[in-house]
Formats: sequence, structure tokens, C-alpha cells
Amino acid sequence: MRALIVAFVLAGTMLIAPGLLAQDDAAEPDSTSEQVAEDPAEERATQFVGVRGPDAESIPGGPLLLAAYAVVWVLLFVYLLRMRGLQKQTADELERLSAEIRAPGGP
Repeated sequence: MRALIVAFVLAGTMLIAPGLLAQDDAAEPDSTSEQVAEDPAEERATQFVGVRGPDAESIPGGPLLLAAYAVVWVLLFVYLLRMRGLQKQTADELERLSAEIRAPGGP
């Protein structure tokens, strides 16, 4: 149970951290955005103005990869726990039926 709680905390941290990092990057002013046209509509109508995007990704791929692995491991862990419970339930039922058959007088 403790491992499951740790896994959920780890997954939550990895899912929340990239969003917070992206917000910090967005809060920083861009030094190249100081070029402001007097009439942007008129400038766009007469010439092509390329759009310049960010130089780096706002969300790094490392935390996303770790989050994906964490989700897969948690789902695998939950699946194995479910299979263990079903196997135990089947074994108990088999034992009950075997005891019922062995009992004098039968079912």
C-alpha cells in the first residue's frame, strides 16, 4: 500500500512540474518582441512577416517520458493486484468445492 501511495505522489509530481515550468518560461519577457509596427494590419497586408516561435520547447520531454513510464508501471501494478485477487478468489472457491465433494454425503 505504501508503494502505491509513493507511486501516486511521484506521478502527480511529474505531471504537475512540467506545467509549472512552462508557466515560469511564459512569465519571462521576450527581448525580440520589442519590434512593434505602427499599424500591424497595414504591414501584414503589404509584406510577408514570418512568425517566430520559441527557440526551445516550453515543456521538456524528460519529465513527460518519466510520467508515461510511471503511469504504465502503476497500471501494471494495479493489474497484477487485480489478477492476484481473482486467483485467490478462484483458489478459495476450488478449495470450498473440493471440501464439499470430500464431505460424507456429498453436495
